[in-house]
Amino acid sequence: MAVYKDKERDTWYFITRIKKSDGTWKQVKRRGFKSEKAALLAEARLEEEGIAEEKITFRSVANEYLEWYKKRRKESSYNKIRSIIEVHLIPYFNNKEITTISKRDVIKFHDKLIDSKMAASHAKKIHTTLSAIFNFAIKYEYCKENPAQLVGNLDLKEEKHMDYWTLDEFKAFIKVVDDDLYYAFFMTLYYSGMRKGEALALTWADIDFDNQLINVDKTDYNRKVTTTKTEASRRKILMPKFIMDLLKKLKLKQAVYYGYEPKMTYRVFGEFHDSISTTTLDRRFEKYVKLAGVKKIRIHDFRHSHASYLINKGAIISMIASRLGHSDVATTLNIYSHLYPTTEKEAVLQMEDDFKPAKIIEFKSKEN
Repeated sequence: MAVYKDKERDTWYFITRIKKSDGTWKQVKRRGFKSEKAALLAEARLEEEGIAEEKITFRSVANEYLEWYKKRRKESSYNKIRSIIEVHLIPYFNNKEITTISKRDVIKFHDKLIDSKMAASHAKKIHTTLSAIFNFAIKYEYCKENPAQLVGNLDLKEEKHMDYWTLDEFKAFIKVVDDDLYYAFFMTLYYSGMRKGEALALTWADIDFDNQLINVDKTDYNRKVTTTKTEASRRKILMPKFIMDLLKKLKLKQAVYYGYEPKMTYRVFGEFHDSISTTTLDRRFEKYVKLAGVKKIRIHDFRHSHASYLINKGAIISMIASRLGHSDVATTLNIYSHLYPTTEKEAVLQMEDDFKPAKIIEFKSKEN
């Protein structure tokens, strides 16, 4: 008998093998015990009673799913899913035996989410995570059906609302930024549509001054660099000359600071191989927003601001999708279609011009 300490959660767990009624053996893992003694007692009880008496709880399967997910996904994705499971799913379903969770239970859970008045997109994400846990449970033979999938996701309408800055608002903001590093960072974000992590991961090797291109093929999360969010996120973004001039100025300033030309592997927005820390960046951003007196948005909303800027410039949707790194145009349209100014009435008025009769101008002849 052996138990182990889960240092991340400050709990204990055990792994053992149980003989099934058909003579085969099955590995069983149980987590979440508050002490070593509790884990040992639970393991002993399970080995004594056998697999036939074992009750698989939602909590145990959810924790096992989290461990599986952590090994296969990025840290940022794992943290989001862990928050959903620990804040919403485990507190509700907790130690309920997973095979007894019915469609009615899922519907009641939906009612709770609706009553909480949370954003429709977040409620739907919670349901998707619940369904993923049941699929995991089916795969590992803890249950035979997925009640969340049978019920379907919440029938809630998602409001297409987002915060962004107009060009005038951005100009008011950037006017108060008094540090070259942050000035170049925010200007690059606004005119590229990059995600914050993509910009922080940039090295000087990614900046093609000759062709005015920025290469995006990685992202930074808590100063750890990984691949981009999706394959489509790998892209090269054509930038205006004034942004490239700002980056040249920043590179020269770094050369003075280092005492030598920055290496190609050095971060553009940071020092040596480290990017600006997220806490420092957020603190500076908040300071500049207050100084400028503009409405508060998130740094991620610079991405929406770029899309809005391009839409107002009359850019075609496929070009916007390419700059943002979306896998298809449908994704871009789904997010930003409500920002397009053209209405049905305006479109019909333009149709009127197609067969508008030509105006006949009569000229009076001069009498002698």
